[in-house]
Amino acid sequence: MSSRTKIKAGPKTVVCQEADLRGEITIGNGRTVLHPRCRVVAEAGPIVFGANNIIEENAVIFNKNTAPLVIGDDNVFEVGCYVEGLGIGNRNVIEARGRLIGTTTVGNNCVIGSACTTDLHEKMEDNTVIYGSDCSRRTQEERNAAQASLHLRHLEYLREMLPKYNHLKQLPTDV
Repeated sequence: MSSRTKIKAGPKTVVCQEADLRGEITIGNGRTVLHPRCRVVAEAGPIVFGANNIIEENAVIFNKNTAPLVIGDDNVFEVGCYVEGLGIGNRNVIEARGRLIGTTTVGNNCVIGSACTTDLHEKMEDNTVIYGSDCSRRTQEERNAAQASLHLRHLEYLREMLPKYNHLKQLPTDV
């Protein structure tokens, strides 16, 4: 971590030692999990996470803007995805190798499908799904209680298993 790095995390946050964290990063109270080899880079402005987010291996979250990149609660950033933009709401999934680029903003309950990319300055309304080889758009129903319960069970599993096989970073918990 560089001298410019300033990280604060909630007490239930799990951050693997091999996670690459740079810049001013705040991870809210909750059970957020950062897998090994994920990258969170607050280059120009801070990145602020809500609670209960999952950032998987090789996911990259990058803030190139001077304004904070605020990421809500219960989001999943799958393996190899790339995320920049102006803001992300709650209960979103950026699937494997999905790309959220430019000054895009994402509402709630959205999905960026595997290997799909947003437009450079897109404003994704709630419940938008980007899917398929041509990155088509459609609207889905809101996430149901069963999906929310599955997300929380996944978080608990990760919080139990990751420390068994990975060293964890000790972060300040003054969030």
